[in-house]
Amino acid sequence: MQGRTIFVVMFLSFCCWAAQAATPCAQILCWQVAPTVCLLDQQQNSCQLPLQLNWQSPRPMSICAYLNNLQLTCWSATQQGQLQQQLPLEGPAQLELRDMQQQVLLQQQLTVLSRQPERRRRLVAPWSVF
Repeated sequence: MQGRTIFVVMFLSFCCWAAQAATPCAQILCWQVAPTVCLLDQQQNSCQLPLQLNWQSPRPMSICAYLNNLQLTCWSATQQGQLQQQLPLEGPAQLELRDMQQQVLLQQQLTVLSRQPERRRRLVAPWSVF
């Protein structure tokens, strides 16, 4: 059941990204972020997210990419930018594009899912006779 859930989340994430990539930018700033979901194996404490970020704007902008308030990279007076980086994630993270005045222009939640099943609570105590 959990495997199906992970597949559905990944499929929907990819579909949303593909739809955004196919549509031209009609706003001041547009971006595509993929993937937005990172899967943990049973033995791992963190996962490596192969982040790919692309942005474009009809006018030159100076902006920076941040992950949980940590600056990843900046672009100066350009109409487009690209970032490819392996990000170690231990839990949910917030990816943001900010201008030079630290105003958040765009944001995307990055999610971490685990393949390890959640522990189920016993319905009956192990010492019960019945």
